[in-house]
Amino acid sequence: MKPQLTTIETVSDQLFACVYNWSHGRPYTKSDIDKALLAHRDSTTRYGRLAARLKEIGEKTYEQLCDEGYLNTDADKAIAFRREELESLAGREELKSWLTDVNRIARLFPEGAVTAKKTKLPLSRGSDGFNVRQSYIIKHFLPAQSFCGIYGPSGSYKSFLAVSWACHIASGQAWADKKVTHSSVLYVVGEGGVGVPRRIRAWEQATGRTADNLWLVNRPVFPVRPSEVDEVLLAVKEVEEKSGIPVGLVVIDTLARCFGGNDENDARDMGAFIEGCDTIKQKTGATVLVVHHSGKDEAKGARGSSSLRAALDVEFNVKREGEGKALILSCTKMKDAEEPERKAYDLTTAELYEDEDGEMVCSLVVYDKPREPNEVEAELASVSRLTDNHQALWQAVRSRTAKGDPCTIPVIKDDLKATLGIEKVRKSFHRWLDKLESENIIRVEGEYLTPLVQHARH
Repeated sequence: MKPQLTTIETVSDQLFACVYNWSHGRPYTKSDIDKALLAHRDSTTRYGRLAARLKEIGEKTYEQLCDEGYLNTDADKAIAFRREELESLAGREELKSWLTDVNRIARLFPEGAVTAKKTKLPLSRGSDGFNVRQSYIIKHFLPAQSFCGIYGPSGSYKSFLAVSWACHIASGQAWADKKVTHSSVLYVVGEGGVGVPRRIRAWEQATGRTADNLWLVNRPVFPVRPSEVDEVLLAVKEVEEKSGIPVGLVVIDTLARCFGGNDENDARDMGAFIEGCDTIKQKTGATVLVVHHSGKDEAKGARGSSSLRAALDVEFNVKREGEGKALILSCTKMKDAEEPERKAYDLTTAELYEDEDGEMVCSLVVYDKPREPNEVEAELASVSRLTDNHQALWQAVRSRTAKGDPCTIPVIKDDLKATLGIEKVRKSFHRWLDKLESENIIRVEGEYLTPLVQHARH
């Protein structure tokens, strides 16, 4: 008795091409499926049944393909459905071996019609790009196409600073001897009134220049709403058409007035605000500068959700120097460059016009010549070689003690991390604490901290 020979069926190139295309969400050609049927005439074999089924599918209408799940607005879902049916006909391992047969794929698709899917993420290798020059709209202060913020308490002159920056950029005049990129500026006057136009006029009188490329939006704008973002984009386009100069800065003054009635402390609401600002930045190429208020405890930074600070590329704190007409500007975050030094800037009075009662209407303008700050906490006036970090530590301890809150080393560390940064606090906290303890400013008892001097009330 002769042994019975078993024929081993091999898949044809045409059937392989049909399966490969179909399993990747693409159609196969009528020519390929017809040739596959000729190669696998026996419909009782596995490959014969597969070719016959693909022939049936290829004759379906577009509506039938959609109804049966072969086409879907969710492409991944449609592909998964197709592969599930192919596995039932060819076998899971067989299908897997076909889809990973790189030599056959390269031979059947030599022109790269089927290529490996590549990421849309921007990739670079190692230190590539380390020497790329960073662009600024105010060198060392405001990077180009960035998300920036300045914050401080009411009466700290933060809006006067924002107007000063805007005027210098709009006129192309250096600020604090730092180069600016001459650009148009769109300034959202969220708090309304005549304050901002008067501050601009005061700057023009003080400098002898005009700020014709500074344009005001005289109502709040709410970046949490897509329709409002679209209006900003239209305004930017109109300003660029009228001025002939690209918009390099969009100022939102203030966050509170442009938050749309949402909760500043809610991370989701703040996330929507950040997303709107990012859209403005990305679609205009401009830097977005948000003017914001500090919280009740200045040592804890800006008011509201900490997600805002996390999203900012640059952040500045503005505080008033004593009771005089001067502000102190401190950089609390500079993501990709060295932080500029903490400096004070004086404000001068400009007489604008006489009103109908013969009284002079005035405004203030920032004199952009930096100097060393003169203000020191009254309780720390006798301490030599004092830094901003020592003052921040003292303010945090004093604030918690005054409110009757727990005042321990771990708690104060957490407070300072929000404003000074985790790494700086980790490295230097105990050195700052030792300094204040040795000066009899703070008493350390185990983990507990107690202020030893009374807060001077002004």
